[in-house]
Amino acid sequence: MQTKKIGMVCAAAFMAALLATGCGKKSSSRVVETSAENRAAETAASVAASSGSAESSTAAAGSQAAEKRALISAKTENYQKDNISIGYPVVSGLTDSAQQEKLNAHLKENALSPIEALLTDAAKDKLTVTAEVISADADRVVVVYRGEMQRSGDAAPVQLFYSNTVAVRSLKDLGLRDAVDADSMANYALSDAFELANAGESEVNAYKAWIQANGKDALQKSIAEKLEASDFPLKKGDDGKLKWPESFSYVKNGEIYFSLSLPAEYGSVVVFKYDMVTK
Repeated sequence: MQTKKIGMVCAAAFMAALLATGCGKKSSSRVVETSAENRAAETAASVAASSGSAESSTAAAGSQAAEKRALISAKTENYQKDNISIGYPVVSGLTDSAQQEKLNAHLKENALSPIEALLTDAAKDKLTVTAEVISADADRVVVVYRGEMQRSGDAAPVQLFYSNTVAVRSLKDLGLRDAVDADSMANYALSDAFELANAGESEVNAYKAWIQANGKDALQKSIAEKLEASDFPLKKGDDGKLKWPESFSYVKNGEIYFSLSLPAEYGSVVVFKYDMVTK
């Protein structure tokens, strides 16, 4: 696979797309607070350069001040009912309180979606999910969820991984399919150059064994289809029930992370890391 070419082609579009943007008891802890000062500085410089006047400088300063007022923070709260515990983010600091309320409702709905999409009996099944806010600013909120699920009748629990990138202004869910070629990422996942995030030798060997057992040619189409259907928003199947994607993605520090669901004997979930600079 021509991975360097893929990185060059996908980088700009991917960064623009993904980086543009009950009856439960609650327990809160602050997770992240991010600043938009760099973006404000760029806005100020652009305005000042366009006119070179004192008025432009004043406008730039005003823009910077407005951007600083748009600083937001995010904490996690917890939904708890029966054997279900799910962390979800709560954003504060937006100047538009109505938009902030909509954003928080959207984030929570997505965070709790495994209850409807995955559980067979919410009163008996077990589900524990923690939320990590990767970043939160005036443009987008990025959240990663990790957990464990055991449905009634299952012999053992399975890993659960999902993520959500939401554009603050439009409330659009952003994902891998917005900017990256699924076939190219499938090639990467099947190449010798793949890299798993936070994985040890046993996880890497298990994934290699899965590839060997199924064959690269047979897996190519299957993985590409999973990546093409990745991320939120969830869609309903013919049975009217939400369909759970077999892949989720997010961007952190210029690197693409995307997951694939595997059979339990191979680890349930693997998360790939794709460096758009070195690849």
